[in-house]
Amino acid sequence: MKSNQQTLHYKEVQRPNQIWVWAIILGIAILMWIGFFRQVVMGIPFGSNPGSDMQITIFWLLFGIAFPIVMLGWLRLITEVRDDGVYVRFVPFHLTTRVFLFKNMTSYESLEYRPLRRFGGWGIRWNFSGEKAYSISGKQGVLIQVNGEKILIGSREPERLVEVIDQVSRERNK
Repeated sequence: MKSNQQTLHYKEVQRPNQIWVWAIILGIAILMWIGFFRQVVMGIPFGSNPGSDMQITIFWLLFGIAFPIVMLGWLRLITEVRDDGVYVRFVPFHLTTRVFLFKNMTSYESLEYRPLRRFGGWGIRWNFSGEKAYSISGKQGVLIQVNGEKILIGSREPERLVEVIDQVSRERNK
């Protein structure tokens, strides 16, 4: 594959680090474990209008086991700068890496933004201005204009990312 033969100039891997994200995910998982143990194991109905044991078991498998593993174990945003562009992959939601080629970029800049106000939060987001964001935490990133689209990539070190993009794109244009 061509992208594997290219030089990797920069790589940043971000994972969720906000305590409130962990609290929500673990809170949901704990509730599912309590419901499963209480109803399926002990035989005491869970809630005022309990579901069947099969429903409780399915919810437990999905939200008590799979959801926390996916969200806390696998969830990450990988940003790479290679010879031909910027590569972004939001694991586990992207099956393939999104590539933003230097030849299609018209501008890029590091910035500080308000994720809740601008995009309604973190993740893979769109706003009414037509911008798209890939972010996992924080309020810093790099805004890239590519093929007429504005793409915001969240970063813990946006100045370094812009510096590497500058360096690699200058070397390409020599």
